[in-house]
Amino acid sequence: GYSIGGDYKNNTTFYKDAIFARYGMFAEADRTELDLREYQKGSYGENSVLLSTFGGLSLKTKQSKYNLKALHLQNGESKAGVFDYLSNNQGANFNGFQHNLEYSQKQLTNVLLSGKHNFDERKLDVEWKVAGTMSVMNDPDVRFTRYQIKGLGYDISSESGFPQRIWRSMSETNLSSVLHFTKKLTIKERDAKFKYGGAFTYKDRDFLIQSFSIELKNPNRAPLLTGDPNEIFSQNNLWTTNDISNSNPNSLQTIYSPDFIPFNPNQFTANSTYAAGYASIEMEYFKNLKSVIGLRVEQFQQRYTGRDQAGANILNNQKVLDDFDFFPTLNLVYAVNDTQNIRFSYSKTIARPSFKEMSFAQILDPLTGRSFSGGMFRDANDLAGIEYWNGRLVSSDIHNVDLRWELFQNKGQIFSVSSFYKKFINPIEIVQFAQKANAFQPRNVGDGDLLGFEFEVRKNLSFLTTTLQKISINANYTITQSRIELSKTERDSRVENAREGQEIGKYRDMAGQSPYLINVGLSYDGAEKGFLRKLQFGLYYNVQGPTLTFVGMVDRPDVYTVPFHSLNFNGTKVFGKNDNMTLALKVSNLLLDKKELVFDSFGSKDEYFTQLNIGILTKLSFSMKF
Repeated sequence: GYSIGGDYKNNTTFYKDAIFARYGMFAEADRTELDLREYQKGSYGENSVLLSTFGGLSLKTKQSKYNLKALHLQNGESKAGVFDYLSNNQGANFNGFQHNLEYSQKQLTNVLLSGKHNFDERKLDVEWKVAGTMSVMNDPDVRFTRYQIKGLGYDISSESGFPQRIWRSMSETNLSSVLHFTKKLTIKERDAKFKYGGAFTYKDRDFLIQSFSIELKNPNRAPLLTGDPNEIFSQNNLWTTNDISNSNPNSLQTIYSPDFIPFNPNQFTANSTYAAGYASIEMEYFKNLKSVIGLRVEQFQQRYTGRDQAGANILNNQKVLDDFDFFPTLNLVYAVNDTQNIRFSYSKTIARPSFKEMSFAQILDPLTGRSFSGGMFRDANDLAGIEYWNGRLVSSDIHNVDLRWELFQNKGQIFSVSSFYKKFINPIEIVQFAQKANAFQPRNVGDGDLLGFEFEVRKNLSFLTTTLQKISINANYTITQSRIELSKTERDSRVENAREGQEIGKYRDMAGQSPYLINVGLSYDGAEKGFLRKLQFGLYYNVQGPTLTFVGMVDRPDVYTVPFHSLNFNGTKVFGKNDNMTLALKVSNLLLDKKELVFDSFGSKDEYFTQLNIGILTKLSFSMKF
């Protein structure tokens, strides 16, 4: 058999009155309100074009099945914005506005070859996969220009920040393979399965940022600038040799200052190798009790070539991560009766830093003015006198325990109650940089714990009345309590910047973990005949509680994600000869809620970190099968 297909999407999104802001705490402990340091408000739009092509071949014999699949994705995204800007930061106090122009191009190509085989009269199954992926990202000529308003005119200076042009590129190769064996056994007259196999993955990445500051060298220029960014690169405003001897008051004397000379800390290559083997056995020890017991062993190494921002530390294919560990797993399922199960599971997993996190690079988002600093970046002045970051990210070990009771009914109906516990050792969280404004960095923080309960129900409403037999409700409610034990660095920082009356405890919330999650859906599943046949639609609501997103440090408060109340409608109608046509309608964010992140500080009202009004998205689609 074979398959081939393609897809083209062109999507434009406009954000009106978007807000990006930066607040901090005052030095005086009795001042609980937050200090506004930067405020950016305006509108910007994004246009994204996605082209995808895919194809596949499959061959099936009596004992084997082979598949060859290929996928290519090509995406181009343009972004433009104009913002009013206010600076109130350590003497750089001014009003202004800024223009942003960005273009990003991404492509991904994947080829997968796989096979499945049956041997020993179908008592032995063998499955293998080999895949290669090439991904490329380019941001050619990102442009940022900020003007300072002076009286009735405009100016650009070191106070407002010089314009920038940025070229970014990244290419990554990923080669992976897996091999699985499944042997069917009989142990004490009971069926069992013994599984074993291995995996190997190699990745490498080349990353480069070349940024230019656009400096205006003529301090005597007159008149003031017009506020049109195009004027900076007009022919008569570029620097010439004539400007050396005879300064032209009407020339800006625009010149490029390459930030990557004499060396470029934002250029690196990295690679990683992953090798793993595993074995597990699935069996029934006695009636109604099934178990899966397994063990996986992994060897992971990551290497890095590059230098830090000061040029002092130079690495040449140096090993920055070297993990060898065992990961056990245990699953028990006890069938209370034909409709009830009790499940217990334990597993150990791991979260490793990415190439970007384990780097010296500093990556600027010109639209928001925020930057990401790699986890190996070290500033000797960072938290001076307390305990500075040593730039040594390590992997995070996670122990998971789950206990679940479930009740099954006909037509996919279910009711379940679960509890779960997770222990995090050296978790990685995004922390605000102490010495750099609007900068964020991944760091290992203190050990963490998470305890949660989950309730789930999928129920047909026919138990109320037979007229509702085509209507179902599904609901899921999860409540969690998480905590991170404060490291000495973080606790000293919080104590020194505490407000009057504020007590700093031993723990705080865990980043990325919301205290609750609610999902509710009401759906209709078509009638037997007439127009309502093959008609499905439903309303679906989702919200999660306030979630710590960026950890505060020194005078930078914590940043929390505000609960986003999402109410969506999905509907499909299948019709036509042999039911070969489908009409679908999707309407998202019916409540017109906004996506918001806020600074959270003791005794102060919440202030915006980000606010985006995403509006209502309506999508109507039609498909036909031939």
